[in-house]
Amino acid sequence: MKQLLAGIVFLLVIGIGGFLYRNTFEHPSMPHGTQSVACTTEAKVCPDGTSVGRTGPACVFQVCPLPNAEDTKLAIGFVVPSGYVANADAIGADETLRAVFDKPSKGSVPHSIIIRAYPIPDGKTGTSTILAHTQFEPSGNVPKSLAEFKTVTIHARTYYVAILERFEGQVHSAYYLVRAHDVLKFEVLEKDVDWMNPKLVVEELPEHKALLQLLDTLQSP
Repeated sequence: MKQLLAGIVFLLVIGIGGFLYRNTFEHPSMPHGTQSVACTTEAKVCPDGTSVGRTGPACVFQVCPLPNAEDTKLAIGFVVPSGYVANADAIGADETLRAVFDKPSKGSVPHSIIIRAYPIPDGKTGTSTILAHTQFEPSGNVPKSLAEFKTVTIHARTYYVAILERFEGQVHSAYYLVRAHDVLKFEVLEKDVDWMNPKLVVEELPEHKALLQLLDTLQSP
């Protein structure tokens, strides 16, 4: 009887040991403190029409690759125009300045596309915020009303547009977008311009068109 019980125990030990051995090699354990995560297969559409999926232990969406750019704080995304490169050195202490993209010009100073964001103060409106942050150069004058702006609609978004400067080979244009809590300002500083030409159509300038291409891809709530 004792030999029979011993044989049964022996077989149980061999069986359990074999199960543990096989389970270890066929289903290796995850590192301490981690768990295997199966992310959902949904995709995020990038501004250029491509898409990215979720990844990592938190299953967050991957960052859209260049030429896409994203500002998570402002909840916007867009396609960087061809030839423009982000200038991180231009971002300093000014918290309204969100991005600067430069493109070589014929001279030493590049063309630039600049994105700013102005919070709308309590008790103020988006339009008053636009007026408070607009100045015409080189005169230094400020607009008295939105009658000095024109409006352009791109993908159901209405922009207030102003030519801020047209002087000494440079044209500086700005497109303002009013949102619920802030005003976004998209600027283009274009060099090498025949600025004294009476037939000049600013909207037909190549870098102005580049800014319009960016706005055409803008993702914004």
